[in-house]
Formats: sequence, structure tokens, C-alpha cells
Amino acid sequence: MTNLSPIIRVMVSVVVSLIATAGIISFYEPFYPFTMFIGVILICLFTLIAYSASKSFSWNHSILFSRPHMKWVLPFGLIFPALLMASSAPDQSHIETSIMFVIVYFVTYLVYMCLSFIGMSKLIHLDASGKSSKYSFSIYLVIPFVTWMVYFIAFFPATMTPDSLSQWGQAHSYDWSNWHPLVHTWLLTVLVQIWDSPGVLALFQVFMMALVWAYGMKSIEKRGVSFVWLSLFTVLVAAWPVLGIYSISLWKDVLYSIVLFLFCVLTFNIVFTRGVWLTQKSNLLLLFVTSLGVAFFRHNGFPVFLVMGILLLIVFRQHWKPLLANFIAVLAIYLVVTGPIFTALDVRPTEAKEALGIPTQQMANIVINGDLTEDQEAYVSNVMPLPMWEKFYHPYKVDPIKFSGEYDDTFIANDLGAFLKVWSGMVIQNPGLAIEAFLKETSIVWQMHEPEKPGYTSNFLTYIYKDNEYGLENKIFFPTITSNVKEYLEDSEKNFLTTIWRPASYLFAIVFLTFTAWMKFNRRASVWLISLPVLLNVGSVAATLPAQDFRYLFSNVPLALFLIAMIWIGQSKMSDAHE
Repeated sequence: MTNLSPIIRVMVSVVVSLIATAGIISFYEPFYPFTMFIGVILICLFTLIAYSASKSFSWNHSILFSRPHMKWVLPFGLIFPALLMASSAPDQSHIETSIMFVIVYFVTYLVYMCLSFIGMSKLIHLDASGKSSKYSFSIYLVIPFVTWMVYFIAFFPATMTPDSLSQWGQAHSYDWSNWHPLVHTWLLTVLVQIWDSPGVLALFQVFMMALVWAYGMKSIEKRGVSFVWLSLFTVLVAAWPVLGIYSISLWKDVLYSIVLFLFCVLTFNIVFTRGVWLTQKSNLLLLFVTSLGVAFFRHNGFPVFLVMGILLLIVFRQHWKPLLANFIAVLAIYLVVTGPIFTALDVRPTEAKEALGIPTQQMANIVINGDLTEDQEAYVSNVMPLPMWEKFYHPYKVDPIKFSGEYDDTFIANDLGAFLKVWSGMVIQNPGLAIEAFLKETSIVWQMHEPEKPGYTSNFLTYIYKDNEYGLENKIFFPTITSNVKEYLEDSEKNFLTTIWRPASYLFAIVFLTFTAWMKFNRRASVWLISLPVLLNVGSVAATLPAQDFRYLFSNVPLALFLIAMIWIGQSKMSDAHE
């Protein structure tokens, strides 16, 4: 097509874009005035992409399709679009005939496949090199900090749910429970000595999020990317509604996500300097503190640290001494704190039911719809009376069962082996129902499009739960600011639920960008380590997910945005340069 005249290329591009737009829109929505408006935008966008590809895209000269790369690119380019479609497919009752159904799916698949190949090819050759600036770190810090302070003012002093209030109570009563990670509660306890208001943690989170983002952008800038482009991108990031409202949301998941993202940035520095970053003591101190945060700020963080610590030791074994010292130190502190110290302080342990969400959901679905042996029926009746399983079962959250008052957590905890034996037997006998329960409960992990009711997404709130026992409440200083920010959040959720307010969208972006970076930087396996902390978190969340809350996967957001900037690094910039 590159040999055709410009006029013919334009005509062909327009025809291709019309077909692509019709297929994409039909896949997601019936045609009505708003989709027609979207269609015009897509036609223009697809025409530009098709015309640009017709001018410059070459199968023969693209690095992407060279023989060493092709054996990886082709499977990914064929599988990724299919997974993307499965994740984003809505109710499609508007597609009335089987023939139209096949045509729409075929066209949509071809569009996504072509976009994947073209996107990878463009990103591999992308190089946003430019000047650095001694003031750039301050720019990367101030832009998000000032923007997110608007949320602080709008919803002063913070937003809080019962989980937040529970930790607030512990921080004042010193009646410790590890239901919420106790080290995170201790941090809150220290902060409220400075200012006895939820605002102190909100301010701390706002500053830490801005600081970590600034550090990440500066790290990319050191690899040669223009500070001007990174500054402009930071403006977009600062305006991202998820980051803004979460910066003042007092959930343990927020601070954990911040340190987990920082761990990804540190891994980026290790990877792009091939371990040389580890030779500086200040960097090792930062790695140590960050590792402690990952291990302590959520219960699933410790396994993430363990896996990452072992893999870093293997991949960067030439720098094994500092990595091993960090690993042993964090492990020792974790064992001492969660062992003797917790015992001395009489810390109440986490209840067993908190780790059994998925098995409980599978049990419930099988009890209601499947086949049980007499022994299995007897056991589940002891856990909860049989009629209650159906009464409290919600396919997208396990909390109604856990907190029903009928669910006997003590019975399970007394013989966890018996529970696992019965559960595994029920799953083997009813694999289809077990898979169905798992996919529904973990919908927020893998599904971009929100499921039909009773599916839901719990994204954010803009207030402190009212009538709480601590007398905490929001204060509105500037009603116009509060109203406008709330409207901005609600509009973003209403119009961009699938793209902005479903964490699976960020997961697909992480996988695509990491794979492209892996190809771009000569298939260095260490590139995958940059995203691995968040991917491990996704896996651990999927194994224990209690409800469809975005906050459990908040770490997907800053990493996906960071990877967009990382892919701007030129191919030649992964070097042995010292920090």
C-alpha cells in the first residue's frame, strides 16, 4: 500500500475506518445519537492511523517482525485482542442475528489485532529524547501536589469508610487488631500525635503520592526523556480523577499502593542501570524502607516482597550482597514484629474468613446449584445452615455471607484442613460452578466492562461515614469547589466507567506496555520485573478478593501511567550508566 498514490491511500483508509468504526461501535453499543458522535471521532482517528500506517508501516523493515521477535509478537498479537474483547464485551442483545454477531466479532478482532501490531511498532521506535532540567523534580512534585490539594479542600478533612473508622479507633484506644495491617495503624497513631484529625493522614498521602510520582518521572528523565514532555504528562496525571480522590481516601490500600508503586520505580532503576543503582548507600536505604512498607502495609504485601526479593537476587546476582542484606533484614524485622511483638501487645489476629473469600463463594454457588455428598452437606450445614447460603449469597461479593451472623468462622478455624478438604472435593465434583463463582467474584480484576446487575463497582466516596462514634464529619469551606469536584468525579465515573474506573483496564495496559518494552529493549527479561510487584499484587488479590472495590487494585493506576512515560525511552538508553 505504501506504493499507492496519496489520494488512493486516503480513500482506502476512509473505507477501512468506516468498517472498523461500525464493527467497534456495534460490538459495544446500539447506534443512537451519542454513539454517532463517537463514531465520527473514531472514523477520523482510524483514518489517520490507517493512512499513517500505509505510509510508513513495513512488515519487511519493522524490527517488530524480524525473525527473533516474530515468534513472540505473533502469539501475543493474536491472543491479546481476544482477551481484550472478552474483558470489555458488554451485553450484546442489540446484535440481533447470528450472521451479524459473527461479522461484528470478526471485524472487532481484526481492528484490535491491527491496532496492537501498529501500536507496538510505533512504540518500539518512539524516542522522546530531550533536555533535562535541574528544576524538573520540583515541577513533577508541585503539579500533582497542588492539584490533589483541591480534593483535600473540597472534602476536608478526608473520606472514610467503616474500615477507616476502625483504624481511627485503634489509633486512639490502642486496642490493637491485625484485621487491618497493624503497622499501618501504628503509622496513623504517630501522625495523629502531630494533628488529631483525619486530615493529617490525607495530607501525608497527598504528599507521598506526589513525591513518588516526581521520583518516578525524574528516574525516566535520567534515561534521556524530555522534561518538557514529562511535565506535560504530569499535568494529565494530576488531573486523573482516580489519583485525586484516592489521595485523600483513608484506606490502607492507598498507602500500600504508593509504596508498591515506588517499589516498581526502584526496580526500574535497578533494571535500567543493570544493578549499578544498588551501589549507592542512599539507594539501598530507600529500597529497605520501601520493602518494609510493601511487607507491612497489606497482608498480601509480604508474599509480594518475598517473590520479588528472591527474583532480584537471581537476576542481579552480581549485586547479591546488598540485595541479600535487604532481604534478610526485612524478613527478620517482619518475623520479629508479627511474632514476639504482636504477642507481647496481645494483638488480635486476622480472622480465618478473611482469607477464604473465594472458596466460600465457590461453596455457596455449589450448595445452591450443584451436587453435594452427604458428608459435604453435613459439613457446610455446620458452617452455615443450608437455607442461609442462598439467602446471603451475592455472586460478586462474599461480605454478605461473612458478616451474616450465621457464618461460623470459629468452626472453620478449629479445623482448617477439614474445610479445605470439603471445599476441594466440592470443586472437583462441580468444576463449572466453581469457575463461574471465581470469575464473578474476581470480575473487577479481569473484566473491564462492569457486569450486568447484580454486578457493581465500588469506586470512591466523597464523605466520612455519617453518625460515626468518633464525631468525625466533613467541613465544606468552599461549596463551589466541593460541588465542582464532586461533579467532575461523578461525570468521569458515568462516562468512563470501563476505561478509567475499572482496574482491569489498567491491567491490560500494564501487560501491553510491559510486553512492548520487553520487545523494545531487546527482550531483556528483567524488564518484566518492573511491573511484577503490581502483577503479583493482582494475583494475590484475585485469590482472596472479598468485594468489587477498586481500592484493592489501586496500584494498577500509577504503574500503568508510569509505563506510558517509560515507553518513551529510546532503545539505546538501557545502559550501565551510574546514578
